[in-house]
Amino acid sequence: MITNPGRLTILTALCDEATQDFVTLRRHTQLTDGNLTTHARKLAGAGLIAIEKSAREGKPVTYITLTDEGRSALRRHIDRLTESVTRSIPVAILNVPREQDQGAWID
Repeated sequence: MITNPGRLTILTALCDEATQDFVTLRRHTQLTDGNLTTHARKLAGAGLIAIEKSAREGKPVTYITLTDEGRSALRRHIDRLTESVTRSIPVAILNVPREQDQGAWID
């Protein structure tokens, strides 16, 4: 569910501000109305976000909120990616000196 780039973008945007109106979230994610709507419905169906419709100054407004379950799912996803990347990189590569330090090497 989270590996889709559009859905991942929505979840990460909601980490900064857990509740956003549709227009604000669209601006933060740079998704089209249709893509944002479709992905938000799928995330809501999985319980990762909540969608609430209300009115503000007589106009309909849709609010999208990251749920606790959504935050936990995103954290697990990040942990799995981090573990996968660090496990597959040889230790020697992780200890490569920065470019400015290379002049200090002794051959």
